[in-house]
Amino acid sequence: MFSTKITTFIGTFFSVLALSSCISPTGNLQAEVNEFKKEFPNQIQKYDGKNRTMNYAWSGNSAKQALLFVHGSPGSWEGWVHFLRDPELLKNFQLIAIDRPGYGGSGEGKTEVSLAAQAEDLLEVLKVNKSQRPAILIGHSYGGPVIARAAMDHPEKVAGLIFVASSVDPDLESTKWFQYPATWWPFRVLIPAALRVCNEEILPLKAELQKMAPLWKNISAKVVLIQGQKDDLVPPGNLDYLIKNLNQTNVVKIFKIQEMNHFVPWQHPELIFQGIHEINAALRSGD
Repeated sequence: MFSTKITTFIGTFFSVLALSSCISPTGNLQAEVNEFKKEFPNQIQKYDGKNRTMNYAWSGNSAKQALLFVHGSPGSWEGWVHFLRDPELLKNFQLIAIDRPGYGGSGEGKTEVSLAAQAEDLLEVLKVNKSQRPAILIGHSYGGPVIARAAMDHPEKVAGLIFVASSVDPDLESTKWFQYPATWWPFRVLIPAALRVCNEEILPLKAELQKMAPLWKNISAKVVLIQGQKDDLVPPGNLDYLIKNLNQTNVVKIFKIQEMNHFVPWQHPELIFQGIHEINAALRSGD
């Protein structure tokens, strides 16, 4: 009887959390990843973060400004592979995508709940860039508050931010009943590492976002905001929070798309490409 209850619980947890995650819905992702590995066989590497060894993939020109892509929860650098292979971006930037702490090659299964610590580990990858220019950061979903924290704590390292369906408003964060027992033994040992880390970092997210509330004024980077109004995973009200808390003179473009859902990087990559163009144009006009 007890084993049946465990099986039922784990099945429910997997089903619901998968539906509320940032896993790419496209079937072509693995084929693109395989092509990337053929094209750039030595460009999936490690670096020393502030708190752990981190994993990243890169392409493009390391003497150009860095574009740094940050995935959601769960996820990996592989979710950005389409951008890492884009011919135009390859010519004009160094393209870097990381595994966030706890995922893939960045200590898989070892959760980091502090957004400040994640931001510190993230920014250490910029040591591989030789341009001496602050980077443009792109964050999807949970990646949004990570890049925000990076820009708050180290504005001198961040020239631009692109928030893609980002979870930033603490008042819009909520937990589901099954998330707490998923942290208990024996449930936690039965859950795959990526889903366990996803659950463990989302539970304290509200408190982490509350810590960031007074720090939004620190952001000096140029900003693009992208949000779908049919997003069932990150409430569209997060866009309103960003508009309210950012310095509006730094917001260069807002994409508020009525029929768009959460999976922007894979279903509407053109918006991110356009966002990069908008940030780049704004930075050049200020040179």
